[in-house]
Amino acid sequence: MRIRLYGRLGDAIGRETEVDAPDGSTVADIRQLLTASHPAVTEALARSRACAGDRLVRDDERPGSDVLEFLPPVSGG
Repeated sequence: MRIRLYGRLGDAIGRETEVDAPDGSTVADIRQLLTASHPAVTEALARSRACAGDRLVRDDERPGSDVLEFLPPVSGG
């Protein structure tokens, strides 16, 4: 599965990466795969929203797409 990352996640891991997620993997499973190989982003990834296609997806959902994006929290004014 192709993963796109933005903000601090993209800075730490790269803007795009691939994970070998088994069929039926949930967003939570994919988060776990990413944090296993990139432990420094565990906190930021846990607070990020996941997006598949044109919709936000919950951790207990299957992405239903071959691309999953993680949008980290932002602050500012």
